[in-house]
Amino acid sequence: MAASSKTAVLAALVGNSVLTVLKFGAFLVSGSGAMLSEAIHTAADAANQALLFIGLKRSLRPGDRRHPYGYGGERFLFALLSAVGIFVFGCGVTVYHGVHIWFHPPELSLSWHVFAVLLLSLLVDGLVLVVAARAVWAQKGEKSLFEYLHTATDPSAIAVLLEDAVACLGVLIALGCIGLAHLTGEPRWDALGSILIGLLMGGIAIWLGVKNRELLLGRAASPELVEAAVDFLRSQPSVLRVSRVRSRVVSADDVKLQVDLDFNGAWFGRQLDGWARARLPQPEDRPAAEQFAEDFGRELIDRLGLEVDRLERELTARFPRLRFIELEAD
Repeated sequence: MAASSKTAVLAALVGNSVLTVLKFGAFLVSGSGAMLSEAIHTAADAANQALLFIGLKRSLRPGDRRHPYGYGGERFLFALLSAVGIFVFGCGVTVYHGVHIWFHPPELSLSWHVFAVLLLSLLVDGLVLVVAARAVWAQKGEKSLFEYLHTATDPSAIAVLLEDAVACLGVLIALGCIGLAHLTGEPRWDALGSILIGLLMGGIAIWLGVKNRELLLGRAASPELVEAAVDFLRSQPSVLRVSRVRSRVVSADDVKLQVDLDFNGAWFGRQLDGWARARLPQPEDRPAAEQFAEDFGRELIDRLGLEVDRLERELTARFPRLRFIELEAD
């Protein structure tokens, strides 16, 4: 999952960095507010994708004494910072500029260079969108896109997908509004394009912010995964009942599962039958009986520990996302 997300983020970062230079150049030539909005939009996307890349790299660090569950939350944190950046620098600046030029229309100087840059942007953003879509499709499996966006725990690929989908739509809006401004001579069409692009960015930023806030707070794992793990535990002869289940997404790829179990004492007793028969002392030999009781207690605890280890190994083998498993005797 991390490899496909990394590819999508890098492709978006490179593509948007190049387009930022071209769009600011086109704005300086034309004075178009919609083109400035596109330039700001693309610059914000490039900066945000740099944040996503940093978060992705930092999230791969293994756990240590201070963070025993690893640094997977870094991906959520940097994705949240990215969403804030989109809202402040993308939506805020763009809408402000659009409103400003609506009331103070500038003199536009539109040439074929502006439209050429926008068409090139549409091509590059489209290619990046395809890369991001492939990363998302590789992760979503049989889920619908809407269901995946609602339940996914990897914010990087989703952010790139949504940002570049909006980028493509923003280029189309800019082409339409700049074209209308050129044909009618009315610069307010250009201002309208700037405002619409800013509002699009604001909507995406709010959605990404809510999504990453939920992940940072510690969202529960998918019900399907938890239910399958609990069904496995209930099927084990050593388990009498599952009394309490807690789960938490700790990174884009890893889940923590805590379960309280009532162990089946009768089953453990049957496992110890041969051991006990071989060591059972004579009733009148009190020291031997006391030693037997102590040895039996130690052996029972050892067998319980081995069974817990076996259950955890099998859960991890069956459900690779269950990276951290805590089974507790209730």
